[in-house]
Amino acid sequence: MSAHTSLRISATTRQRIAAAVLLLLGVVAYVLPTALHGNPPIDDAAATLDYVSSRKLWTLAHFANVAAILMWAFAVALLHVSGALPLGRGAVARMSWSVAGGAFAIYFGIHAVGLWSAAEQLGTIPEQTVIERTEALLHVLGSAAFVSQALVGVSVALLGVALMRRTRSSLVLGGVGILAGAGWATGAVMINFAIIVPFTLLTWAWVVVVAIVVLRTRLRSTATTHGP
Repeated sequence: MSAHTSLRISATTRQRIAAAVLLLLGVVAYVLPTALHGNPPIDDAAATLDYVSSRKLWTLAHFANVAAILMWAFAVALLHVSGALPLGRGAVARMSWSVAGGAFAIYFGIHAVGLWSAAEQLGTIPEQTVIERTEALLHVLGSAAFVSQALVGVSVALLGVALMRRTRSSLVLGGVGILAGAGWATGAVMINFAIIVPFTLLTWAWVVVVAIVVLRTRLRSTATTHGP
């Protein structure tokens, strides 16, 4: 084996391991902050303000959620450039994740900064003014929420498509991703979080499995290549 080939294999290995780590870190950064900040009563502006005011880590937790989606987007890019995803389908999935990551960042950025800023204004300006501003923010959030959720769902499904090969295991792995993403996107289109939530949970579990598969495949390949 030439030095050039060895270095290339090493670079590919690092890219895929980095992708798997980012996938796992993304799950952690999505799950834990979501459990921490919970879901505010968005149908009531005054109740939302009280809810946000009582959570000191509100902004940080939502920025962690943004980081989670961006880590998934970076992971897909690494999987694509490393050759783990086919050229055509991988490029489509990569582009979709880039768009979804940006949309989700704006959506949760409004959560993180907009609602917290409104809650901070309580006691400094008339309460009714703050409530009216919060109601406007909640309308914007409602619009941005389901668009960004739909884009993330579509991106999950496209990653599932990109992961499919001719082997039975890859067909199952990709099929579960398609199911999870399609369900997530359907819930968003129907504006129904009761549908989005179970498919989000399925996606979290699926991403962990994808990361494990990437790690095992890459490490097993490396061991075979550099073995005796």
